[in-house]
Amino acid sequence: MVYRVQLIKGLFQPSNHFYQLNHAEQIKGLWSRLSLLIIISTALYCLSGLLGIHSEPVSAYFAAGSNADIQGQKLWFAMGSTIWGLLYPLIILFLPALLFWVFLEVDFRKLLVLQSFVYVIYLIEFCLLILLNVTLAIPRDSSPFSLGVLAQYATKNELVTSFFSFITLFQAWAISLQYKFLKQGTERSPKFVLVLILVITLALWLFSTLFTSIQVDRLF
Repeated sequence: MVYRVQLIKGLFQPSNHFYQLNHAEQIKGLWSRLSLLIIISTALYCLSGLLGIHSEPVSAYFAAGSNADIQGQKLWFAMGSTIWGLLYPLIILFLPALLFWVFLEVDFRKLLVLQSFVYVIYLIEFCLLILLNVTLAIPRDSSPFSLGVLAQYATKNELVTSFFSFITLFQAWAISLQYKFLKQGTERSPKFVLVLILVITLALWLFSTLFTSIQVDRLF
């Protein structure tokens, strides 16, 4: 069976696509879709950087210096955001796929297809975050799709709030897709599959929390 990667249809018809993917002997369109995701991600993060979204940790440094210095600092921030938009999909696409391949012994190409679906979900969420930030000035920590809002009522700790802001409805959607496919594609128990998914996802949340909470004053 030949499976053709269709990212949007796969998101909304997962049962049908996962059945085909599990029984596929040949996969077509994978690398072109991966390249497209990386290009879209880079463009979106570049746009986010140019709009100054998530620049709160460095905004105090923008105010120091002449107008030319401020514009230069904003440009550097946009460049950094663009580079992150290039690297982040590589992490999300390949690192979980590699770990799933090691522990579950599923075809690596099929795992990349799965992670492609996951990253489309991440991009949908990121587009909504940009829209919320631009139209309503709502930052990630206060997103109505995450637990960050509830965390703000429970604690003033920024790290905790930031961590819970990564626990969103979209993340739950991505986890459910991973579980649905992987429990069918491996002989390991469903409990083991779920725990593995949650551990990897938790590690990515912790990494994202620490990365976005770097104390800028310690870097300059």
